[in-house]
Amino acid sequence: MSDIVARASVTQPVFYQYFSSKQAAYDELVGMFAQRLRQAITEARLPAGLEGAELAERIQGGVLRLLGILQEDSNLTRIGFFQVAEAEALKDELVTMIADNVRAEQQAGLFRPEISPDWLAQSLMGIIERFTRQMPDAPQQHAIAEFITRLLLDGIRHQRPAS
Repeated sequence: MSDIVARASVTQPVFYQYFSSKQAAYDELVGMFAQRLRQAITEARLPAGLEGAELAERIQGGVLRLLGILQEDSNLTRIGFFQVAEAEALKDELVTMIADNVRAEQQAGLFRPEISPDWLAQSLMGIIERFTRQMPDAPQQHAIAEFITRLLLDGIRHQRPAS
């Protein structure tokens, strides 16, 4: 406990004014972490009418924001995204939120209707989870966000000119 209050630059009595125990502080941190991820996904929903570079930039920005939250504090990410009992439930909730966004974006005409929103959301979560484990620095995060965006928007098939 003394390490926690020293790093927070508060006294133990001040700490206990806000938290009844170390567990309460831990639960609060994990809850705030999960809420930030939920908020990032909510804010990533795309409005109708986006096209081309603007669409790609908005998607890349959303992916970058998720990566940024996950990279901000590697210890908190390890706990909140991988170790706590609720981590899998959180990821399932985030997948559902992403799939709901994709459904709305399909209805807005942004994405092909035959793509499964659920599978796309599961795929995106898997990609993000794997990259998060690598703990990339800020320039790598931008490159990864761009890669993920290009992969999801353009796929891997070589685009041949129409004949």
